[in-house]
Amino acid sequence: MGAPTIGGDTSGAVTEDSGAIVTGDLDDIGLFSVNTDDTWTISGAASYGTATIDPETGEWAYDLDDSNPAVQALDDGETMDDVFTVLLVDDDGGTDTQDVTISITGVVCFVAGTLIDTALGPRPVETLAPGDLIQTMDNGLQPLCWRGAVDITAQDMAMNGKLHPVRIAAGALGHGLPRADLRLSRQHRVLVSGAAAQHAFGAPEVLVPAIKLAGLPGIAVEAADSAVRYLHLLFERHEIVLANGAPAESLLAAPQAMALMPSALRNTMPPAGREPVPARPLPANGRAVRDFRTRVAAAAPLLDPSGLTWAEAAMRRA
Repeated sequence: MGAPTIGGDTSGAVTEDSGAIVTGDLDDIGLFSVNTDDTWTISGAASYGTATIDPETGEWAYDLDDSNPAVQALDDGETMDDVFTVLLVDDDGGTDTQDVTISITGVVCFVAGTLIDTALGPRPVETLAPGDLIQTMDNGLQPLCWRGAVDITAQDMAMNGKLHPVRIAAGALGHGLPRADLRLSRQHRVLVSGAAAQHAFGAPEVLVPAIKLAGLPGIAVEAADSAVRYLHLLFERHEIVLANGAPAESLLAAPQAMALMPSALRNTMPPAGREPVPARPLPANGRAVRDFRTRVAAAAPLLDPSGLTWAEAAMRRA
């Protein structure tokens, strides 16, 4: 008897398309917590996934619905919360409720059909699998740790403009790159380099989201509401890969995402709580981005391979 009080795991985190199930355990920590007469139920459903709970033990699980339009619209690193409510009732009719909050993080994506340079030559991103050796700019051939995917319907596209990919036309980055039109999620970063980058960002090579380049010659958000499949590539480190010949980033995984990966994969990742190291600077200054756009709009190429590290990598594969 006595009013119950809920304690335990009241939060969790999941990364879009990771396939991970978030779990936790709630307990009665009230005055009569030794009693075994408690019943656990979900009294308030989650909005973006499915929450379940063991009625006897209080162990809960959350399965994110990756097809939910709100989840699909998350940009790389952008987060939103989902909440479900747990009800605890004891045999005497005493009750307590507790909200459980799940933090959902978005990731960057390549569109299916993008050719990624591998040990076996360029391959469509959708054919890649963990263990495949992928050519990276800085570390040579590296095994792919994980590949995620999500399908976006035409209806999803029509309802949410943030789901539309950015198309970088063949040659739009300069020096014939990309070799074919490159389609990316809005926040997927591509490498830019040269004098314009040095002047604007103070670094010869930086990674800039594709959406920040939209409006420059040959780069635009697709207008058509056509179905698309997005795919994500994760390595032990943040890497730069060649996508249709152009340098673009892999998934920069946040520490909370690593905690949710299978243990065999998680053991190859940076220690929990350590911030991942970007492969190149990630400019956050909007004024610097505008300065860069002005400089490249005046006919400076987005990519200037002269003497830069990525050019050496490309030459080795030529």
